[in-house]
Amino acid sequence: MLPPEFLAGLVGEGDTLLEALHRETAEETGLAIRQVDGYVGHFDYVGGSGGIVRQFNFAVTVERTGPVVLTEHDAHQWALPTELPPVSDAVRGLIGR
Repeated sequence: MLPPEFLAGLVGEGDTLLEALHRETAEETGLAIRQVDGYVGHFDYVGGSGGIVRQFNFAVTVERTGPVVLTEHDAHQWALPTELPPVSDAVRGLIGR
């Protein structure tokens, strides 16, 4: 089983960061973002090709909360910070903000 992760996606050529946020959220969950509530932070990690990847993270409000239609993940969880499964230190630091 893979560790928990945030939704993620690439910023396409000609996309802004916020356009990519809306697109990737819709593609990976079927949910539409109503409002971007704020920038949470970022962290760097080594990607599958061995290069450094920077992941930007945002808090959002969605139009509705279900049903979530996953296309790239096996499961999802709505959770309070105290209910999370083990996550990396980088992810834990962002959740605490």
